[in-house]
Amino acid sequence: MTTQTDAVLFRVQTLKTPSPSSVVPATSQQRQFNFEKETTPIQAEKRFVERRNLRTDDVFEYKRNGDDPGLILIFNQETYEDETLGTRKGSRRDVNEIAVCFQRLGFNIDEHHHIMTDFKTAQIKETLKNVAARDLSKYNCLIVFFLSHGEEFNQIHTNDDLIRADQFWTEFKNNKGLANKPKMFVFQACKGDNYSTTGIQKTPSSSTSSVIAPSQTFNTNFLYPDLLIVYSSVEGNSSFRNSLTGSWFIQELCKNFSVYGKRDDVISLIIRTTKCVCGNYYHSINISEEPYKINNVNQKQMPFFVSTLKKKFYLNRNKDRDLLIRIAESNKEILKNLEQIKKQQKTLLDRLKMN
Repeated sequence: MTTQTDAVLFRVQTLKTPSPSSVVPATSQQRQFNFEKETTPIQAEKRFVERRNLRTDDVFEYKRNGDDPGLILIFNQETYEDETLGTRKGSRRDVNEIAVCFQRLGFNIDEHHHIMTDFKTAQIKETLKNVAARDLSKYNCLIVFFLSHGEEFNQIHTNDDLIRADQFWTEFKNNKGLANKPKMFVFQACKGDNYSTTGIQKTPSSSTSSVIAPSQTFNTNFLYPDLLIVYSSVEGNSSFRNSLTGSWFIQELCKNFSVYGKRDDVISLIIRTTKCVCGNYYHSINISEEPYKINNVNQKQMPFFVSTLKKKFYLNRNKDRDLLIRIAESNKEILKNLEQIKKQQKTLLDRLKMN
């Protein structure tokens, strides 16, 4: 079992994943995205739909007027034309966990139409363009995952080249069906070769390692309302992945979303995930180069997110929130009745005084 970094045939069945040596990597030619037939494999009677009998708080959380909980897209890059990048062993385990986690939360995910493996840059851009051009009004949110190697300045590796992270969310800026709906983009990729540690900090490889995110991330040409952008690591730092069990960040994200996803809002879930990744994971190495020469340095990882959300973003309707809303409405009605009783009592007392 080895820990690797993300620097420089999926089937949703069980949590058990075949050993990497026994699996033939899926290719972009084997799996083409076809949004036109997106609903075909999932029969209507088996699809998850919004439980409209459960209420939502439209004042503090995003409205859920669509019939579908949300659209999930997963881009998984395992192999590359550039052989020096190697194979991202363990990434398929991440895809499996994401699919199982979000299906448990009520999302409709089909391996042929929502999961893209080893796509080239042109295929990714075409997929995003085709999806963004469609009427997405039936979806209550959009969630996109991209799992790959990465570089500084939001550069992420595709099968044949690099693509900027902002090209994912800017494509959906003008989609009217997603207006005033939350859109989350999750990037599991390195953003450099530095790392956080509990010991002596390794000297940054470049000046960009001293910032949390590139300045262009916050450019108004890129950002717009209702966005949640989640990175597995801060700028300049590595993201770690176990070759058998998957990446630290995605595994913790799926654990926290599975346990608390029906109760908590997404920002709270991301904060939980960040706490778990920072506190529960480390990778020990020995540094031999000058001037350190220190043993047992614990490499750590710090995820972070950028949010322009205007309200609380929940993944589904929830019985507990519905109950709280009903209790609040009941309390409001009780207070209203008490005020009326109080006024009537005052009126009666005034009449008695007059008599």
